[in-house]
Amino acid sequence: MVLRDAYMAWTRRALPFLALPLALTAVVQAVSAGAWWRSGPEPPLGARSLFIAAAVGAIAYARSVRQRETARRGLTEAQLTSLSWRLVTLSLTPSVAGAVLAMMTRSTFDHYLLLAVTLVGIVLLYPRYDQWLAWSAPPEKGDR
Repeated sequence: MVLRDAYMAWTRRALPFLALPLALTAVVQAVSAGAWWRSGPEPPLGARSLFIAAAVGAIAYARSVRQRETARRGLTEAQLTSLSWRLVTLSLTPSVAGAVLAMMTRSTFDHYLLLAVTLVGIVLLYPRYDQWLAWSAPPEKGDR
């Protein structure tokens, strides 16, 4: 029951951060309605590829972190909390990159593309209680 209480406490602290993509979408929508959005220099050509690669790379990196950290099992409550924060932070990274890229390129498509990557990352990476249970279980004999 102690682990469940720790998970619920962590979830209550993490949920407000999941509103970040919605807040960034509101900012991009508000800014894209202004005259500033329609005028300005041409966007840098390489920036789009760089930002998209970094956003997708954050999700891939988070998956490898989760796999590496949970391979040894028997994680403590502090380790579970730390891992969960890293996974949530990395899954929200594409939405921040998308908002910055949208401001640079003046293309809302860029923001929405990386928002979709963020949503996929949240679905794949947000730790569930059953995962916390599995990760906190002691390793079986023969596991390394």
